[in-house]
Amino acid sequence: MLMIDGYQKIDNDNGFSEKTFQEGDYGCKDGIVIDSILIECVAQTVAAHYGYQSLLKKEKAAGIGMLVSVDSFDFYHPVVEKSKIDIVISKTDRIGAFKLFKGEIRLQDKIVASGNIKVFNPEKEVV
Repeated sequence: MLMIDGYQKIDNDNGFSEKTFQEGDYGCKDGIVIDSILIECVAQTVAAHYGYQSLLKKEKAAGIGMLVSVDSFDFYHPVVEKSKIDIVISKTDRIGAFKLFKGEIRLQDKIVASGNIKVFNPEKEVV
């Protein structure tokens, strides 16, 4: 399940993606995007960030990665179907193969959700 429509690199530690939710999309219920889907959008933006870094280095793949924790994710406003959101990620720390990212979901420049995730990328260092 692909939960982002496009990705742009900002720099080595920051990235940006977007998603427009259509009526009936996976993760929409009664016209509202489920909160956990917004977290998945952040995680997929991180994955796109790793993938893009690999492309720049002409590597075959970014390796295996997984979301291992979600910390203090807050949801301020609901996201409704047919809304275009921006997903902004910033790497805040690295501990071995663990990377911590702050993610923000923005709707028309208004932060509607934000929080922190930890990802594990055991095979190789890409970022």
